[in-house]
Amino acid sequence: MERSQRLPMALNAFGLPHVMGYLPTQAGEKPAAPLGRIGLMDAAVEMGLAGIEAPIPAGDPDALRATGAALQERDLQLVAPLSVLIDRDLAEIRAYLEGAAALGAKVVRAMLSSVLCGDRRRLEGGWEQRLARSATLLREILPIAHDLGLAIAIENHQDATSADLLQLQERVDHHPAYGVTLDTGNPLAVGEDPVAFARRVAPLIRHVHLKDYTIHFAPEGYRLVRCIAGTGVIDFPSILAIVRENGHNVLPGVEVAAQQTRTIPLLEDDWWSHYPPEQATHLPAALRVLWEKGRPQDEPYSSAWERGGDSATICTEEWAVVRGSVAYFHRLAAA
Repeated sequence: MERSQRLPMALNAFGLPHVMGYLPTQAGEKPAAPLGRIGLMDAAVEMGLAGIEAPIPAGDPDALRATGAALQERDLQLVAPLSVLIDRDLAEIRAYLEGAAALGAKVVRAMLSSVLCGDRRRLEGGWEQRLARSATLLREILPIAHDLGLAIAIENHQDATSADLLQLQERVDHHPAYGVTLDTGNPLAVGEDPVAFARRVAPLIRHVHLKDYTIHFAPEGYRLVRCIAGTGVIDFPSILAIVRENGHNVLPGVEVAAQQTRTIPLLEDDWWSHYPPEQATHLPAALRVLWEKGRPQDEPYSSAWERGGDSATICTEEWAVVRGSVAYFHRLAAA
């Protein structure tokens, strides 16, 4: 299929964590034949998508050349994910950016932390220190990225609020290579409504993770549970309209949520002690999502991985959720 006929979206490797070999079963079993980058490319082409998001072999010149040849052969675009910024030194980041640019990527997705569920209580040094250190590093690497024709797009990885991402823009002096990866489900992890979050950071969006959740009442707050796109609570038409109007040529990625259910403990008082008071002003919009679409606390919600399923069962479920999500976005585009 020619690229012009494909859906302008990317297949995200992290939506298939067991299939890709990243996440073993609870018994420690890995798939007999992990999919790998080339397999992910072939799956993207077969599903009628225009690109992939997957880690690149920046430290291996031969593997990098092979990856580039495979992308070119399949006429696929690439978004290159870089993990937590401050966990890497400047030389390592520079090598990764150079590798991404050599493969034709325009966006490198990066993270501020590995915090999940909006729970900053266990983050060493605290959140403000994390933002300051990240801004210092970004001021060093953004000029490098800009010279390579790249944007560094910071993801709201269940840790950053919309205000944090806008504050980072200020701290890097509005550098043109600074951008945001909007994960559509993750605003709920910090008590924000996904559409309102998208509007607040709209001019900065360079990449999108199209991820849906069902939302369930829980004693601590609420649970976010992986699901096929279009069957959860995310208003994809509104968010995609915001992204299309922001002036950047964004290639959204289809990313199914993690196998593990995310419980957002925002009813615990000390959870809020790691946020500024104004963050609570966003909470009513998030709670409206819960009250309008929330599922009962006792409704079963676990994935095959959480239930201790074997590799074959987990692979089957992952493919079903990913393919169902891609099919939803094809239908949405056709409509």
